Amino acid sequence: MRLGLGAILSFIAICCAGCASQPAQPIVSTVAPGQAKIVIRRTDTPACIAGCAVQIEANGNHLVELAPGQTFTGGVPAGTVALVAWQSLDIGQYKIEFKAVPGKSYAFEVSPRIEHRVAGVLFGLSGLFAETVVSGDHAGGFQITPVQ
Repeated sequence: MRLGLGAILSFIAICCAGCASQPAQPIVSTVAPGQAKIVIRRTDTPACIAGCAVQIEANGNHLVELAPGQTFTGGVPAGTVALVAWQSLDIGQYKIEFKAVPGKSYAFEVSPRIEHRVAGVLFGLSGLFAETVVSGDHAGGFQITPVQ
């Protein structure tokens, strides 16, 4: 039993060492004329359990996949923009909307939602489902917050 536990702990330590030592490279995309510039920064640091990429969509189109600590800079069309954050193998998504003005810059942070994690740890899949139903458009494992 001790050998099995030691092997598992060693495997976890080896996996986590790669997470902690590799800084995420920023993703930069061009901003076309007539578009608004957005900067989205994922604020959580690499962690083996929550190190999965977060998918970001703008108006239903895939915009970027952010790793822990990674930043995206790019353009979005003018008008109402719906940003959605979600993760593979998780239920729920977090959605915010804002009015994009051509030539203007907007900044957002993507960070873990503690409520979602607590529901999953305490009540498993049924807890995640209940938390997602209650939270509506502000569900999922990550939230998007405007930065001033």
